[in-house]
Amino acid sequence: MLRISWFLVSLSIPPKIRFDSQNGGNLQTKIWLRYKKKSEIPPTLCFTEFDILEKYRKSFNESELGRLHSVFPFNSIAKEIGLSEHLLGCKNIFSPSAKVALMLLKSYTVFSDKRLIEHLNGNIHYQIFCGILIDPFFSITNYKIVSSIRNEIASRFNIDSLQEILASHWKPYLDNLHVCMTDTTCYESHMRFPTDIKLLRECLEWLYRHICRHFGYLGISRPRNKYADVSEAYLCYCKKRKRKASRRRILKRHMLRLL
Repeated sequence: MLRISWFLVSLSIPPKIRFDSQNGGNLQTKIWLRYKKKSEIPPTLCFTEFDILEKYRKSFNESELGRLHSVFPFNSIAKEIGLSEHLLGCKNIFSPSAKVALMLLKSYTVFSDKRLIEHLNGNIHYQIFCGILIDPFFSITNYKIVSSIRNEIASRFNIDSLQEILASHWKPYLDNLHVCMTDTTCYESHMRFPTDIKLLRECLEWLYRHICRHFGYLGISRPRNKYADVSEAYLCYCKKRKRKASRRRILKRHMLRLL
């Protein structure tokens, strides 16, 4: 009875016509005329879920993440690496191109594996970037899948072939192809604070090295000196956490005498 009432309500039939045949006319005839009127209206089905998903895709294409997705040939990269769908076993949620997109997304967001999976479960733009849709009731719980995909790609990765794919894909968007540019980072190395002890130590090392070379070339014995004792005292001084000024003055005086 409830199903019949719902059907009659959907046809917008008044209650008197639905259940009272004394209203005038045949009940079946009136239902048929009302149904005929309804059937003449062109059918328009409205699925709000698909409309929302289409809006998400449109907003994704207009976002920075969507522009980044549009400049990378994920299918070509996955094919060059050698990633393919496994025919045996359970179906993998990540396709070959989705695996490459996931690694690019991790580099873009600078998230840890666990945090990346948490955002992937709740962010529809991240899912569209990877080409997947995750059921909210069956979200990904194993964050180690990111490490497994990374190891799989790393074992087959070839930087030379990847550069060729990216160069051929980006060539229509590049100007001045005859110009080669590179990014360089300069920083200081082997920088030390020039204290008196360090300068004296370098002078002693240079002088002792040349004395050994020249005396060996001439074939004569080297003169006795306190180089070994001073070297041992300098090593003990460097190992101390707190270096007293008195100890520094003593070591400096010994080095000057030896020099």
